[in-house]
Amino acid sequence: MAAMASLRRFLSPAFYQASAAEFGAMVRTKYIQGNVLAQPITGFMVTIGAVGYFIEYSVLGRYHVAHKKEKTAAALKEYDTKHAHH
Repeated sequence: MAAMASLRRFLSPAFYQASAAEFGAMVRTKYIQGNVLAQPITGFMVTIGAVGYFIEYSVLGRYHVAHKKEKTAAALKEYDTKHAHH
């Protein structure tokens, strides 16, 4: 019965809304309103994270994807030459 109650709790949207609200309150009190320097530092951290993600996704990620596609194409070509039924 306890497992079902826990499962029901984790499937409830209210659980996630409350968790997000608690996390937001903790961030506000600890990092944003707690200190004069905390708000600019928090904004700087978020900006650095967003810029880093953008660089990884748009600049570097496409080369990784292209390399993976080249390897896949070469493997399929090799497979076709060895196992083709003409």
